[in-house]
Amino acid sequence: MKRDVSDSELAAIVVKLDELGTAFDATARVFAKDPSIRHRMSGVGVLSADDARAVDAVGPMARASGVVMDTRLSGTYGYDRLDFEPVIETAGDCLARVVVRMREVTQSIGLVRQAVDKMPKGDGMALETKPRGNPTGEVFTRLEQPRGEVLYYVKGNGTKNLERFRARTPTFANIPAMIKLVKGCELADVPNIILTIDPCISCTER
Repeated sequence: MKRDVSDSELAAIVVKLDELGTAFDATARVFAKDPSIRHRMSGVGVLSADDARAVDAVGPMARASGVVMDTRLSGTYGYDRLDFEPVIETAGDCLARVVVRMREVTQSIGLVRQAVDKMPKGDGMALETKPRGNPTGEVFTRLEQPRGEVLYYVKGNGTKNLERFRARTPTFANIPAMIKLVKGCELADVPNIILTIDPCISCTER
């Protein structure tokens, strides 16, 4: 965190989460019960667990196919102090990917609530946020974003400019899965397949 969060701000966050959760539940019920949505998405764009592993799918794309894959399981960034389990579906179709994402929104609201409850009380904690000096060396790290695992590689050479920086975004990682699913499918199903992968075009246009 770049700065300390006051107790009053934490309380306001919980109030806003209650509002968001109530509004989102109304939307989630539509996807859970609407027969038209189920008809258009159930059994469409099926990615099996074996295929998800073969094309190295990440994020909800993999978890909707029954693959237990989430970098937050490594216990980094405080998730080891929260009650957390990956959201898993097994059908591997468009509907399963939507259900995973909906359940993850609800889960995220719960995780923030847990973090607020576990936050040390009191204001005015001093935080060191500015880097000091010019780094030398290299580092590789994995993070879980809403679309899945992102990889960062950074190499410093002791100057103010990095020698090398690379990122593999989750959309880029899921392109092989998308290609596999659209081959031979009905043309009308292509938009649903692509949208349930939730591609970030700017991440891929690099």
